[in-house]
Amino acid sequence: MTHLLYTYLTNENNDSFFADAQNNFSEEFINKISNYKRWEDAKATVLGRLLLAYGLKHFYDYDLEQLKMRYSKDKKPYLEDLAIQFNISHSKELIVCAITSLGDVGVDVEKINELNIDDFKDQFSSLEYRRMRNSKNALESFYHHWTQKEAIVKAHGSGLNIPLNSFEINNNTTIIENKQYFLKEIVLNSQYKCNVATHNIISDNVMELTCLKSKLLTDFGSSNSLKSFR
Repeated sequence: MTHLLYTYLTNENNDSFFADAQNNFSEEFINKISNYKRWEDAKATVLGRLLLAYGLKHFYDYDLEQLKMRYSKDKKPYLEDLAIQFNISHSKELIVCAITSLGDVGVDVEKINELNIDDFKDQFSSLEYRRMRNSKNALESFYHHWTQKEAIVKAHGSGLNIPLNSFEINNNTTIIENKQYFLKEIVLNSQYKCNVATHNIISDNVMELTCLKSKLLTDFGSSNSLKSFR
């Protein structure tokens, strides 16, 4: 089963929100978010971790105090000794967290903003670029393709070591280093594009969406020890 949890960023109760985070999360994590220049990025990062904690607790009955979070050499976080993978993404007001027991996973969400897609032409194959240009809505098509690319790179885990133009997506699938990835677009909000990438085909009956209010997540964080989150 793959779970996609999501929430929305608000500027309500920021003082108490960050005070709770400082009490509930590890010193290492708090130091990390303290380096953000914008409160929006810091709060979105905290909410992403709260989505992960909520999902592990409610859908996998996981003891959060026993959680061991590690980072790969490419700085991708993962859970030690646990056959569960996760990935987090946020854009503007929307934060999403994908959790799965079906192998590596990547998720990317982007708010649809006006831009010149020609500036990104070299990030796509000629076929992908033609598909965007020939679509009824080139801007939406761009964001669909972009989130697909980013989700795959995040699922692979090598980050910027894999250029977006080094692989081509056809029929919602691609192969990188002999590993096949499947993509599924998730409709959360008409102003955003979101795609999830895994090693397995994601059908509707193995994908569960859960929308959580920021207040519920804050209350959940206050009632659980999250010191193991880094």
